[in-house]
Amino acid sequence: MVFWLAQKLIKKILEKLNGTKMKKILILTSGKKSKLRSFKLSLRDLKIDLTTASFDDIYFDSNSRDLMLKGEIKLTDFKVIYFRLVGKSLETASLVAEYAKKKWIKIIDKIYTKSQVFPITQSKALEMKALADAKVSIPKTFFGSVAEITKKGPTMFNFPFVIKSTSGRKGREVYSPQNIKELRELSKVLSDEEKSGKSFFAQEFINCTKRIRVLIVGGKILGAISQGTKWRKRVSGYVPDENEKKIEKFGMSKIIEKLSLAAFYAVGIDIAGIDILIDEVTGKYLVIEVNAAPSWKLIKKYCKINVEYEILKFVSK
Repeated sequence: MVFWLAQKLIKKILEKLNGTKMKKILILTSGKKSKLRSFKLSLRDLKIDLTTASFDDIYFDSNSRDLMLKGEIKLTDFKVIYFRLVGKSLETASLVAEYAKKKWIKIIDKIYTKSQVFPITQSKALEMKALADAKVSIPKTFFGSVAEITKKGPTMFNFPFVIKSTSGRKGREVYSPQNIKELRELSKVLSDEEKSGKSFFAQEFINCTKRIRVLIVGGKILGAISQGTKWRKRVSGYVPDENEKKIEKFGMSKIIEKLSLAAFYAVGIDIAGIDILIDEVTGKYLVIEVNAAPSWKLIKKYCKINVEYEILKFVSK
């Protein structure tokens, strides 16, 4: 009898606690969050702590590795995230869905956690997040809307820093404002591109005159080359002679080997070109990109490797 009464009392206490506790829910939409106003108006007596936001309000940085909402709110604060409309924000939606799965946050509609809606090889944002999560050494990175990059970039990085399109390839769509005026002018241009569906991220500027490209097939390093960086003149003030070697075979070191493989496994692809910079001021080794289906023409030429044969050998196994 006493046991039964105790159980009943505990049940009542729990019911009371559950009744007063507000479930935190986030609703996200593509474009302006004003489209979600009707949800706020429909709350009535529901015990819900509701936040509405745009996918444009989502950002993360490589230091904390947390996905954040404008206003310094962590996504882990929410129990449920509802994707009302993804639209042109597919890349950011994929980033949120992947993060939510890891953090046990329920996503509605569940289709976004059951299917790979945006492969990591097509998104530099997902790629940089995977590298940061695996604690691979990368430049300080910030992913968010152009407005957020413009607002937080100067404080987080100082000038100059680098802004890249998440879908840019072969060094295209890479910018480096050197002062607030250049940043504001660039922001106007990139904001227009953002409206058409493009996303951007920012990184600290690395003082480096040479970029290293490492080719990996099935976990095996085939070779590496080094070539001049886009902003080598800014770093050294030196313009190489036309006859000077611009590309050369790079002798692998244990540090480069370990870093390349760490990046390779973090992204989880079979054939990759890993781009690495060595900061000439701090001496840090940093991965700036992991390219899926990379071009290997130069590595084949300078490292004297039959890359196609190595790939066929890997595929046949």
